[in-house]
Amino acid sequence: MTGGGQLDLVTLEQLSQAIQISAGMDAEEASRIAEMVLSYFGFEVQVIDNSLDPEDRRVFYMLHDLGFLSSDWEETLIPSGRMWRIYYWQLNVNSIRDVISRKGNVQKEANVYDKLPTEAWEHEK
Repeated sequence: MTGGGQLDLVTLEQLSQAIQISAGMDAEEASRIAEMVLSYFGFEVQVIDNSLDPEDRRVFYMLHDLGFLSSDWEETLIPSGRMWRIYYWQLNVNSIRDVISRKGNVQKEANVYDKLPTEAWEHEK
């Protein structure tokens, strides 16, 4: 949560852009994956693993490898006396924003060269 009491959320556009940058996907595929992921989370910061279908879980593991998701688990005692492990996924909002921020900085640095006059690129023989 942020200082103002609001959840620290990521937008569809932010997640899509981060996936596109990190996974090297085209915008359409990255957007499709971002939409699927955010449909599980809604306005929550974590989602229970049991709610995922197997294909979506594979995508979650890919995003985990990219650093956009983390996982956690807890154990609880069920009435039969056995321990039950519950797995969760969390969005790493800061990691997603860092990827976007770094991409913006790279683009700003690249634009420095665009400002040079054409004479700067001419070579004398």
